[in-house]
Amino acid sequence: MIDLEERIAETLQDRAPVFVRQMPKGTVARVRIRQSIGSFATLALVAALVVGAVALSSWVPRSVQPASRQTVQAPSGVLPSPQGVEGGVNDATAAPASDPSATEDTSAHGTNSTVPYTEQVKGQEVYLLTQKHVVSFGHVSGVEWSLAAYDTKPYSGDQFPRFLGGSCGDLMVGDQGEYGGIGFCLHTGETAPDAAFAMAGFGNALDRNVGPIIGYAGLVGRQVSSVELRLSGGETRQLPLYDAPSGIGARYFEVFVAEGTGGHIVALGSNGAELGSGSLCISQPPSGPDNVGCGHGLEGVSSVVTSFTEPPASIP
Repeated sequence: MIDLEERIAETLQDRAPVFVRQMPKGTVARVRIRQSIGSFATLALVAALVVGAVALSSWVPRSVQPASRQTVQAPSGVLPSPQGVEGGVNDATAAPASDPSATEDTSAHGTNSTVPYTEQVKGQEVYLLTQKHVVSFGHVSGVEWSLAAYDTKPYSGDQFPRFLGGSCGDLMVGDQGEYGGIGFCLHTGETAPDAAFAMAGFGNALDRNVGPIIGYAGLVGRQVSSVELRLSGGETRQLPLYDAPSGIGARYFEVFVAEGTGGHIVALGSNGAELGSGSLCISQPPSGPDNVGCGHGLEGVSSVVTSFTEPPASIP
């Protein structure tokens, strides 16, 4: 009877809808800051991206949003050149340990392609307690990705999604995040107050060289000993857990999977007991430049970043 109850609970958890509140009218578009090192022409191109690159989080009301899914339309403009390579490298590297100061600046700063990317958004200091720190980075089919950790404070304004406070992270894809990505948190409106595990999924079908890119990322509390990827076909493998800097009370994981892959990601305690799980909730991303996100830990989805052939008429 207990096993049956546990299976029913797990099924309900996996199939429960993930709803994110609709952003208020007049919300200011989130502009990513770009910075690069190189020739004047390169700086001019990056300057154009600063003006035209927009990372929009699109929120769908409860009445029309499918369960566990939200799609973000790419802004108009010139799409980034594909960075993927058929048969390209797939790897992951733990970032060097860092020890941020207690008074570090949490405002948005410039980024450049010589270091793993972090999503920097003007005004982010209203919800950040720490800066965003890369905990791992690598490639998927030759395309660069980065996984960042950070701590947050409660926020309920209209400039960003609502934050409940606590550990969060970003999974961004592209040398400078051009493919977009997801934000996720241990505490959201869809997770328990004492949650020890949260995850979210990201799907992008922009790169014609490699086809859909599907990735999952999440974080776990101290009571979690290990995290496993359990595929529908019966294969199980343990996922690496990446330590965050001091002051961020979580460890992080990521995994990229092939299109159509099904299964679960499961968090285990030291005694082998399951402390949380989430389903692989993206089988196929929408075609084109639209991004999709899902999962009970999902905080937001960033769109593909574009540049404009000419300056837009206005920027919100």
